[in-house]
Parts: sequence; structure tokens; C-alpha cells
Amino acid sequence: MAVVGPSGSGKTTLLAVIAGLVVPQAGSVTRAGAPVRPDDVGWVMQTTPLLRARSATANVALAALARGADRAAADRLARALLDELGLGDRASVPVRRLSGGERQRVAVARALAQDAPLVIADEPTASLDAESRDRVVDALLAVERAGRLVLVATHDPAVATRCSRVVTLVDGPPG
Repeated sequence: MAVVGPSGSGKTTLLAVIAGLVVPQAGSVTRAGAPVRPDDVGWVMQTTPLLRARSATANVALAALARGADRAAADRLARALLDELGLGDRASVPVRRLSGGERQRVAVARALAQDAPLVIADEPTASLDAESRDRVVDALLAVERAGRLVLVATHDPAVATRCSRVVTLVDGPPG
């Protein structure tokens, strides 16, 4: 699902509420009848913090390690995701030496490596060229086909049109 709307309309706030990072003023967010917990969510923020001195592989593998994978499996998964996102040749490069768009794809790979039932991506393609954007969207759609829920906030019509549902926010959150 894509969430679209102008800057300030509340897209990021909505994603944070759905992810359980912000408590709503009223109501609740549930998934399959249970409250959404932050560890149910693979999150790609607009400015995702990465470990700058570590390699792209190490950054992505960290998510798999955190969910209990052994080191070899985490590294294999990380390399596969980086390959899928066009970063196979940059896998061993420290993140500090990657471009902004490459870092964004590392952040997407790390969120996917969490294997969470819900993937939330806030403008995951904003700093990407068309080829990289399409790789990211392809990866997110593959996750959806595998049975996980994907929610993407975007200003990019090319991303929104590939989503099965689009929600448009018109007015910003109440002042």
C-alpha cells in the first residue's frame, strides 16, 4: 500500500503510529487483532541510521542477527539482499564510502532482513535513480507476494502506481 500526499500532510506521523512508535491520541492500531509492536516492523526511515564504519553486509546482517540468525546465515541473507538491490559489488565497502542512494538501498535491505510481518518504508526511493528505484520497489513487492504487509510513503507516482492500494492524505494532522 502506498500513502501519498503533500509534505506536512502526516504521512510520516501515520507510519510512526502504525509502527507503534507514536501513541495515537485516540483509537489503536492492531494487526490480526493484536497490537502492533515495534519488533513486528521492518522500518526504513527517511534518514535511517547506519553503522558508518561497518560494511554494507555487516549493516544488513545485523538485522538478521538480531532476530536470531547465525552469522553465516545472516551474511548469506545480507549478500543476497544487497545483490537484489544492485549493491553486490559494494557489499564489503564501509557505509561511510557509499553514496546517499547506496546507503538508502542498504537501509532497505536491512529492513527486509528483519523478516518482520510488516515493512514500513518512508520515502525509500527519494534519493534514487530510476533503475535503483525500480529495484527497491521490486524487492518490496516480492516481500508482499511472500505474505508480508508493505506500507510505503512516497511522493513518487512511479512508486505509487505499482502498489495495489493507494491512500491519499489531504490535510495535515490537527494543529
